[in-house]
Amino acid sequence: MPSPSATFIDIAALAVSVLGLIGLLFAFLQFRLSRKANEASAQAARSSFVLEIHKWFRENSDEIQFFYRLDYESKPNSFKFDPEKFPHSEDEQHLDALLYKLVFVGGLLKRGVLESTDIAWMSFIVSAVMGNQEIQAYLKWLQSADQVPGHSEFVDAVFLYQVLNKVPKIQGGVLDQYRKNAITQLSTVRGS
Repeated sequence: MPSPSATFIDIAALAVSVLGLIGLLFAFLQFRLSRKANEASAQAARSSFVLEIHKWFRENSDEIQFFYRLDYESKPNSFKFDPEKFPHSEDEQHLDALLYKLVFVGGLLKRGVLESTDIAWMSFIVSAVMGNQEIQAYLKWLQSADQVPGHSEFVDAVFLYQVLNKVPKIQGGVLDQYRKNAITQLSTVRGS
């Protein structure tokens, strides 16, 4: 028969082990709760950021009016790109502001800061802008020999258009050519 002190030591060791496992279980549960709280906090922050982006697209009434001129392509007051009248015009200012907003959001999407589900509501805006034939004429003109061959400022707006419209690659067409020229130019600049 074991001595009473040996049984007491075994019971104490077992109790310490059980307490250690309970402590480990509580630490694991605390970690999970903390992780879920962090995820909820990150989701709330991202939602707030997306709301700010939405407001940003709606804050300038002149840009909104310009957007409607893009959206209603067949109307008499719709935007028509004219390379003779466009430079330094109000239309250029409004269009570039709109495109740079799309570039900003496209860059966030490309870097994984935003997910396409966060900005799915933008699909209509992006399509109305990037799918517009007059905007595509502007992008083509920007990369022409007498402007900025390889112009790449708006490549993330093209990326945003591709992702939100679930178009893995825009085959042919002005947007695809714009993207290819921009990538070629960026590769050349980085390789220098």
